[in-house]
Amino acid sequence: MENNYQLSRIHNYVLGLMSREDMHALEQEALEDPFLQDAIDGYRLQKGVDTAPLSLLQKQLNARVAQRSLDKNKRFYSWQRLAVGLVAAVMFVVVCSLLVFRYLQHRLTNAPNQSETMMLSLRVQLVPDENGNAEPADGWDNLSKRFDAELKPFSGTYSFDIRFDVANGKAKNIRISGSDSKAVVDILRLSVMKESGWKGTKGAFRLHIGEAN
Repeated sequence: MENNYQLSRIHNYVLGLMSREDMHALEQEALEDPFLQDAIDGYRLQKGVDTAPLSLLQKQLNARVAQRSLDKNKRFYSWQRLAVGLVAAVMFVVVCSLLVFRYLQHRLTNAPNQSETMMLSLRVQLVPDENGNAEPADGWDNLSKRFDAELKPFSGTYSFDIRFDVANGKAKNIRISGSDSKAVVDILRLSVMKESGWKGTKGAFRLHIGEAN
C-alpha cells in the first residue's frame, strides 16, 4: 500500500495534480532520496499513465528499494567484521606484550648482578664476614681485582681468613689464617696495608684463590 501511495504521489506530481505544498514536500523528499528522484524522472519519460507503465515503475521502485537495503546490510556486516578483526588484533598484541614482559622480568630477576658476574670471572674471590664492618674505599670489586692481579704467579687453591683493625682509614694489627704459605700471606698482608680509606673500625673477610669453596 505504501508503494502504491508513493506511485500515486509521483503520478499526481508529474501531471500537476498536486497542491503547491504537496509538490514542495515531494521535491524535498526527492532531494534527500536519489531513488525517489530517479523514479520521478523515469515516470516523466512514460508516454501514458495506464496500468502497464505504473506496474513497470512499481517494479523498478521496489527493486531500487530492495537493492538499497541490501547495500546497507553489506556495509553493516563489513564494518562489523572489521571491528571484530581489529579487537582480535589488539588482544593478540596485548597478550604478546604481556608474555614478553614476563619473560624479560624473569630474565632480569634471575640474572646475576654485575658484581657477582665480575667476581665469578676472577680467580680471587672475596667474601665479607659479618663480624667486620669495614669496607674498602673503592669497593670490594676493585679490591678483588687488585688481589687477583697480585696473586696470579701463585698456582693452587688457597683459602684465608683475614682480620684487622682500622685506624684513620688504614688497616692495623692484620691477622691472616688458613694457610702456611708465607709468600702468599706476605702479599696479602701488604695488599691490605696498602689499601687506604677503609670505612669502618674492624675488617673481616675470607679470601679464596682458585675454585671457591
